[in-house]
Amino acid sequence: MLSLSLIDSGLVLARRNGEEPAQVVAEAPGMAILDEQGIVTGAEAAARVRLKPLLAQTGFWRGLSTAPLTRASRFARTPADIAFAQARSLLGSYKSQEEGVLLAAPAGYTREQLSLLLGVVNETGLPVAGLVDAALAACSLEPAPERVLHLELELHQAILTVLEQTGGSPGGLRRSRYEIALGHGVLALQQAWMKFIAEQFVRRTRFDPLHEASSEQRLLDELPGWLAALREAEHISLPMQFAGRALEIELEREQFIEAVQSHYLELVRLVQGARVAGMPIELRVSARVAALPGLLEELHKLRDCTIQVLPSGAAALGALQYEAAIRRPADVLALVYQLPTPRAEGSLTASDPQATPAPLRPTHVLFQGRAWRITEQPLVIGWSVPPERRALALPGAAPGVSRAHCSLVRRNGAVLVEDHSTYGSYVNEERVSGRTVLTVGDRLRLGAPGVTLELIQLVNDDGAPQD
Repeated sequence: MLSLSLIDSGLVLARRNGEEPAQVVAEAPGMAILDEQGIVTGAEAAARVRLKPLLAQTGFWRGLSTAPLTRASRFARTPADIAFAQARSLLGSYKSQEEGVLLAAPAGYTREQLSLLLGVVNETGLPVAGLVDAALAACSLEPAPERVLHLELELHQAILTVLEQTGGSPGGLRRSRYEIALGHGVLALQQAWMKFIAEQFVRRTRFDPLHEASSEQRLLDELPGWLAALREAEHISLPMQFAGRALEIELEREQFIEAVQSHYLELVRLVQGARVAGMPIELRVSARVAALPGLLEELHKLRDCTIQVLPSGAAALGALQYEAAIRRPADVLALVYQLPTPRAEGSLTASDPQATPAPLRPTHVLFQGRAWRITEQPLVIGWSVPPERRALALPGAAPGVSRAHCSLVRRNGAVLVEDHSTYGSYVNEERVSGRTVLTVGDRLRLGAPGVTLELIQLVNDDGAPQD
């Protein structure tokens, strides 16, 4: 059985032969060159992408469609034609040996694109046997905690996927949502580094590697090796040949990190924006993400953030591991969002909260200069709370706020907020999943842009909290 991961920064083909462990058998970037001889894809295209920029194609997997290409050729008129050429290149030699292929597709494809994707791969002569979310497959290689985030870089964008364990039968890990950051993918990082390196060469040698296509391509070809060395080294020498001269400059690791700091900040924002109030971050990243110098260090700065680096080709390998749960008959193929991934030992569960120390436990919630007491009887906040409920009624239907948006309650010595809304409740800009504990000084935002309330504590003359 074969599996193909469709992360376009590195499509991965994996194979399992009988009872042998699954192995990665091929990897290729989702790039193509359309020239007069035909369609060149993968590593061969990447080696020419700066030499023939007008003939290069890098968005055909994410932009999969039958719309005409801006620069068509007699070999490819649509993005689907190019995708078919690369799929055939990867799968063609296996079509008489395998019973089918499992596809691991990243989030963000439309229903129409998924249908077209199935047609493109089926045309290679190897039938699609199943379709699964790529982040889900990657994170299912090992037992998963209650809630796990997955960060991946594609060619043109970054994607952060949220996965959560579900109860009931069948249980398992399920994709709950995702967020895409356009313009923060591999190509943008490469361009930032190449511009930085070129500026340093100009400053120190008068040689501009970006002045001509051949040296620009050499710079791009050398970049992965330099970045790999900078995972451990604090500085690196960069040699280049130009007009028969051997030139060399030395750069610091921190300079490379600074050159892409704006992209790193966006990736950190993606992760921070998906965290749940009161819970640590369990983050799993692709080997591609982990290879970027300094990025894991930036992510580790997030409070209570645990990071696990997944093996190369994790999505393709995970799809093979869960073949039985992914495989479908050809006439009922559908994208699999949930897999029976076991729960990791010691993962967080929705147990009763610990009592909050009295000096940190709120007694009231403050809104527009007025304070409402928080008691064992829930205080429901919204703009149209049922009359039989104890309520903090908001004035009018504020954008992003539900009729009965959330409730505050004192339970077992702690004050909790429980979210009931469509648009979400946020504590200190961290989204509430179900419920979370509140402390004095917390800011509670309802919806977006919504309204903001503050958790306060009334005290006696001696400073002790009022009961």
